[in-house]
Amino acid sequence: MENGLFIEQLLLRDFKNYTQLELNFNHPLVAFVGKNGVGKTNILDAIYYVCTTKSYLNSSEQFNFRHDCQGMYLQASVQLADRHYKVAMKIVKGRKKEILLNQVKEEKLIEYVGKFPVVMIAPYDNLIILGNSDERRKLIDNILCQSDLNYLEELLQYNKILANRNALLKQMADQPNLSSDLLDTLDAMLSNVSEPIYLKRKSFVEKFSVELERMYHQISQQNENIAISYKSQLHEKPLSQLLSSHRRKDLLLQRTTVGLHLDDLDFSLDGHPLKKVGSQGQHKTYVVAMKLALYALLSDRKKVSPILLLDDIFEKFDENRVEQLFKVLNEYHYGQVFITDTHEERVKKMLLHVGKPFEIYKLDKNHVKKERS
Repeated sequence: MENGLFIEQLLLRDFKNYTQLELNFNHPLVAFVGKNGVGKTNILDAIYYVCTTKSYLNSSEQFNFRHDCQGMYLQASVQLADRHYKVAMKIVKGRKKEILLNQVKEEKLIEYVGKFPVVMIAPYDNLIILGNSDERRKLIDNILCQSDLNYLEELLQYNKILANRNALLKQMADQPNLSSDLLDTLDAMLSNVSEPIYLKRKSFVEKFSVELERMYHQISQQNENIAISYKSQLHEKPLSQLLSSHRRKDLLLQRTTVGLHLDDLDFSLDGHPLKKVGSQGQHKTYVVAMKLALYALLSDRKKVSPILLLDDIFEKFDENRVEQLFKVLNEYHYGQVFITDTHEERVKKMLLHVGKPFEIYKLDKNHVKKERS
């Protein structure tokens, strides 16, 4: 992959624990080290925000503002191949998010998503395995939205129609004599938009499964049999038929009980459900392998090496698996990689093995200092 993203400069103002922080990056590998709670993860989250217009960790904007602040500001200089971009994001409570790209206002945020692809691996990613189906749908939707603008538009349409249908079901429960004509219309609209989403998810998971198995075996160095499968009610029938057969139930429960919003992924290890078996190390290996597989697919779809964010990656990983992970980073053409860790010597040792230029920033509660470049 010839094209890789490179963040040259990052400015945070009133973002989480930072009043103001400016960082300038010169190398493809960047590490932030320091004790827990000093703001290492917040820097990675700011990078993720610049790339996607949202936080990886907080869905509510107010939790991204510094304490007692009513807004925040992020700025970045990004290089992609031979082009340079300046991104500025201003978020004020109660106002529409404002994004400037090369000093031109982005009128539609949907058109910004995917310009700077990114993948993040974080400790809470174990919820992909142990959490509810929402976490697993987000896993594939995130990559598809970054790489396919039509998919993002279709998904937004689906969610909007679904919300309208659920609202109508509640209204019809209160007004039993209300005509079902509008419900018929919404069913047709929901069915039409569901088909392309379903087909794209199905195709993507097939490719994802192959890449996941390859990554898992490379990191774990084990011959464990892993698999991933896509669960969807649309495997059996088109959504139009499902909505028709479940209408009475939907009216009774006042919500839509069939559809893409209930899709899920099944993960297995040696033929058993992953959430029921395996050590913490195996779970984390599975999650890291998933994210690196998604990175490879996103890179292939975008023809760009995305940013890779590794937060606290060493925890629950034995030394051998850490070495295999960094071997993967060395063998494949990754874009700029940002890493956090609590032990400077540990991360320095691994970065030296990669054999690429790197820089290390040491953080405490009062300042950020470049220790090595």
